[in-house]
Amino acid sequence: MSTSTSTHTNLYALPSKSALQAEFVGKPINQLRTPALVVDRSRFRRNCEEVTSEAKRRGMLFRAHVKTHKTTEGTRLQVQAAGGVRATICSTMIELWKIIEDGLVEEGLVDDILYSMPVGSDKIADLNTAQTQIGSKGVIRLMVDHPEQIRLLSEFNEREGREQRWSVFVKVDGGGRRAGVPPTSQQLKDIIQAVLQSKAVEIFGFYSHFGQSYASDTLKKGSSYFEGEIDCVQSAAKVAREMGCKGDWVLSVGATPTAHAAVQEVEKAHKGLEGKLELHAGCYCMCDLQQHATSLVPDSHLALTVVSKVVSVYPHREEAMCDCGALAVSKDTGRYPGYGRLVSPERAVGKWDLGRISQEHGTLVHRPDLSEGAFKEGEDELKIGEMVRIVPQHACLVCAGYPWIYVVDEEQGKAEEVVDVWVPWKGW
Repeated sequence: MSTSTSTHTNLYALPSKSALQAEFVGKPINQLRTPALVVDRSRFRRNCEEVTSEAKRRGMLFRAHVKTHKTTEGTRLQVQAAGGVRATICSTMIELWKIIEDGLVEEGLVDDILYSMPVGSDKIADLNTAQTQIGSKGVIRLMVDHPEQIRLLSEFNEREGREQRWSVFVKVDGGGRRAGVPPTSQQLKDIIQAVLQSKAVEIFGFYSHFGQSYASDTLKKGSSYFEGEIDCVQSAAKVAREMGCKGDWVLSVGATPTAHAAVQEVEKAHKGLEGKLELHAGCYCMCDLQQHATSLVPDSHLALTVVSKVVSVYPHREEAMCDCGALAVSKDTGRYPGYGRLVSPERAVGKWDLGRISQEHGTLVHRPDLSEGAFKEGEDELKIGEMVRIVPQHACLVCAGYPWIYVVDEEQGKAEEVVDVWVPWKGW
């Protein structure tokens, strides 16, 4: 058994929010040191409201993943949307602890936290400490996808005298092959059997994430993936029911593309399901090129941009250099070519992409296939010192690369001025 680990959050030193506000609030975006990460708060809030309210309107529960931005402010906007949802997902222990330490549980905004990594023995004691700290104000749920994890949880309870049962989601793999077990596999049956034999674990629900839904390029395809997710968890739940498992389960499905499809078109019948349908998503609050490429997200929902400066130009090869490389936008790719699209300056929109990247360098490439004609020297050239704004391929890894996030608000008429600074939680 692995040695239990616990790292106090105070050891993860973060910048002072008040000092950042004093330094940057009121400054124009074009005065920031680049590369800089900028989030439009009004778009972020609107994205949260739209997806959450539509999920509720269609009779689904909603669970908000906080891993994209990892901030207290962003989490508040997620869980307060559409009258409040209170259920969250975390990918790291630091996210879980900061939700608790920053008052979201104490204030009653969050009462359900899912630690979404398949639980390891080195995290169990820390998770137990967190549950003890919040007491009856909330529940920490775990993810399992192997019977050995049930054994480890059972042994911990017996050794430590923990009487409270662990509430778990069983992770079901619908073809993404990241985590989870196939819905009718022997390994799933082994997990169910282990739970039936344990006094320390109870199944709260079945959970699937169709990462492959990022291949969607129409609403019809997105809807098909969403229906596939439902079938996936429903099949697993039926196996559990046939094996004698009891409970009022939650069937949790979603990825940002299928979440958008779910709230736009899908009218999957809820009757006949083995539990209550829950929609989960994370990147929906930001959106990015990968989401835009699915055709389910319009330009107005793109809340995240990276600000960069042009540092050199190469007219002879129809390219330019900016100070925005892999550490600023990640090496994620998508259906669109390159690593990001320019949305500013206006004359560059539809003509320039962030085509190549190395660690700190970003090569801006002119793409005649995206413009009305061939490169026009002088007219289409970018200028040294010019600021460009780039929508990256995928928001999650991009956010992880910055010590803080500059916040603007177009609804307040301040789309080009800093109105707040968010400090992401760092660490594991």
